[in-house]
Amino acid sequence: MNRFFSHSTVKDLRTSLSKKRFQHCRQVFETALKIRDAWKEYPVDANALAWAALFHDCGKELKKEERAQLMGDGPFLYGQELLANAKLSHAPLGAKIVAARYGIANPDVLQAIAYHPTGHPDLNPIGWIVYAADYLEPGRVFFAERKHVLDILCVSPLQGLRMVARLRIDSVEKKGKEVHPLAKIVEESLLNRDEL
Repeated sequence: MNRFFSHSTVKDLRTSLSKKRFQHCRQVFETALKIRDAWKEYPVDANALAWAALFHDCGKELKKEERAQLMGDGPFLYGQELLANAKLSHAPLGAKIVAARYGIANPDVLQAIAYHPTGHPDLNPIGWIVYAADYLEPGRVFFAERKHVLDILCVSPLQGLRMVARLRIDSVEKKGKEVHPLAKIVEESLLNRDEL
């Protein structure tokens, strides 16, 4: 991480998250770089990917007053449609935090953070990598196929992303929860593509 972030930036993130959440962010960061290295046909800016991956959950553990302040503090560039869902709202809030607190204006980074739980048909490779890495990082022990899906994703990005989209939807449905419409749109979009 040292080649991408100052010590104080990482410390700031670490102190804003629980130990378990920070470990998840770190593992998403490491998994994202692994996917990037495998996706030779999709050149990805490593610095932008590092920001999007490590900070993707920076809005996950906000206090109620912090959430309220962010919600009322101007428009959201990305993820507006996720704000109504308590489970997903941390993503657009996180994009807003990264822009405001760290001065990151790169739309690829902000879009990747805002849509990492559901994906979005307009994502570029940075967004797709964070979307997949969030689900396939090694701390995710809830499904046996994790490593197998990651291996497929590294060799065949589109096939791997289709598998991740389906697994994400299945996971929500197994919990008896409603799947966000955007997640279904993303799966359909991936099924109808020939390339990213």
